[in-house]
Amino acid sequence: EAGRWHRRMAMQQLGGRLRHCCWGVSTSPTGAAAGATCTRWPPLLRAASSSSSSSSSSSWVAEAGTQPVSQDTLAGIPWAGRSTLTGLFQRVATNGPRDPSVWRKLVARADVIAHSLTSKQASLMLSAMARAQQRDKGFLRRFSVKFAPSLMQSAELLDLCGIVSSLSQLDAYSEETFDLAVERLAKAAPQMDLRQLSLVANAYVRASHADTELLQSLLLQVPRRLARCSGKDVAVLLNALAQIPGPDDPAATTGAGLRPRGVAREDVQRALDAVALRLPDVLPSSDLLTLTLVLNAFAQLQFTQKDALDLLVEELLGDESRFQHMTPRQLAMVLNAAARLQLYEPRLLEALLAQVRARARSFDAQGLCVVANACAKLQLGGDLPGLVHAGSTALGKADRQQLAMLCHAWAKAHQHNDDLFSLLALPLAQRASGLAPHEVAIVIYGYAHFKKVPPELFGPLLERFGTHIDAEAVSVADLLMVVNALGRVGHHDSQVAQALEGYVRREPSLRNLSPQALATFGLTSP
Repeated sequence: EAGRWHRRMAMQQLGGRLRHCCWGVSTSPTGAAAGATCTRWPPLLRAASSSSSSSSSSSWVAEAGTQPVSQDTLAGIPWAGRSTLTGLFQRVATNGPRDPSVWRKLVARADVIAHSLTSKQASLMLSAMARAQQRDKGFLRRFSVKFAPSLMQSAELLDLCGIVSSLSQLDAYSEETFDLAVERLAKAAPQMDLRQLSLVANAYVRASHADTELLQSLLLQVPRRLARCSGKDVAVLLNALAQIPGPDDPAATTGAGLRPRGVAREDVQRALDAVALRLPDVLPSSDLLTLTLVLNAFAQLQFTQKDALDLLVEELLGDESRFQHMTPRQLAMVLNAAARLQLYEPRLLEALLAQVRARARSFDAQGLCVVANACAKLQLGGDLPGLVHAGSTALGKADRQQLAMLCHAWAKAHQHNDDLFSLLALPLAQRASGLAPHEVAIVIYGYAHFKKVPPELFGPLLERFGTHIDAEAVSVADLLMVVNALGRVGHHDSQVAQALEGYVRREPSLRNLSPQALATFGLTSP
């Protein structure tokens, strides 16, 4: 009874407080309320209200972080300020909606306020566009030429790396902008961690802006930044190293600027050796994609250090389920890398070939060409006919270069198969008028290797080759390939013979011509 009485009295007191509490209501002479803010809310209720508000707020934030941006929020894009717009770029890139019209509105608003963006806001917007693969060429061109240069001097290092990396990924290259960034990035290289070093190096080599001073500064920092790196960091760095051109490489002389381009092989090799020493520590925790990228980078760099390659192969073979989870593209990359590095490890090749046979129908045209060439290099030609037949649907989407590559791979594999001739002949004949000189040469070589001369294909091919001869676009190597191929099948062509006369005058020894070619074109060896 006493307990009930105390509870009843407490409730009455609480009710009295609620009735007489000051709600912040100032009553006018007419009795009209002017406000509604309680200043004497009981502590218990105030705590409960605060807890409920905090709980609902955190719940709303969590939900907003995973749900697509609402239409009500998107409706405010035309009036969004720079901070709000930056957040919308990030949220739409992460959670959607994946609607091109939404991105057009976002970019249009960014174009209007681009002059007022800070370096951090610009970096976040560009990284969101790169993540969502949104390339508005007009906006990106204006931004990279008109606004980005003014941000290069004031941007923090992290933001500067983000801007340069995003512009490169979005194909928004401006030589002036990248040159301005070089001056700051080269001086700030000692402050960068390995991820930033990799991002900047990738950005510049991807844009074919291989500035010598910058890349040398970045490479000098690699050995001292490897202590705290992950497998992904190593993979990204190796990908950048694989694309750095040498000083004499044509890719190093494409720019119009006066700054030197390209890096000596010795500088790249020192960084590569330092990376190789870290592999035993980072590879055991690396995922399949990382192992694939590292092996592919080694193939591009022609890095044949036995210990490093053995370690990579053992990691790949350590978990057999990895091969079952490979995508067709990863499978093609690993097989191609094995061919270029001449990895004749029986267990590795057996595991790769088992997946190639199982997924032959999943390859696109590019993957089919890469796998076919790798099989030919690894002397696994016995699998080529079945691979091409299984991937015959991809041939309909193959371009002229891919068809020519397939034909050449088939010849290198030394696998005679009449069905392959008929399968490739029609698409090659249809695309013959667009073939480059080297592509014509390797197709003629592929067919002549098996002594096949289908007139419906050789007619358009030789006509196209004659056009290239008239335009003086045929190299000596391609001319000799065609001459020797035609000699193998005893097929004489007047335009090829005319081009051959010029070669004979320059090279009277005829040392690069086969006896069959000499006989076919009526030449006598001295």
